[in-house]
Amino acid sequence: MVDENELREKMMRLETIKSQIQTVQNQKEFVQGMIDEHSEAIQTVENYGDQEDGEEMFVPLGGNAHVVSKVGKSDKVLIGIGAEVSALTGSEKAAEIMEKRKKELSQTLTSLDNSIDRLNAEYQSLENEVQRDYQELQSQMQHG
Repeated sequence: MVDENELREKMMRLETIKSQIQTVQNQKEFVQGMIDEHSEAIQTVENYGDQEDGEEMFVPLGGNAHVVSKVGKSDKVLIGIGAEVSALTGSEKAAEIMEKRKKELSQTLTSLDNSIDRLNAEYQSLENEVQRDYQELQSQMQHG
């Protein structure tokens, strides 16, 4: 026999799971944006080193905006190392650091995908349960 309160609780749990899925999806989009930013920064660092002294190049500012700048030969990159601290390093080392961060972000993205899959499976299972309970409740009401 199905209890109406139990059914309501399950329906509220469905809404909670749906909200959790949306939250994780938002986190996933944020992490993907960070991965894209790192990819662009890596490419800029690598392209910068390939330019001739005095040559013009588009330097990305973010937000799909670029500034035209004349290149001066330099192998120095100022890179954040955490806790709002930055360090001056060579472009190869900077690219290495950003690749490592990008890999960590990709692992986070995989973890978020796994969470979404788990939540979707839980949602689907509970949704099936709610549908069965609802049909049983309606049947009880018609025959009771």
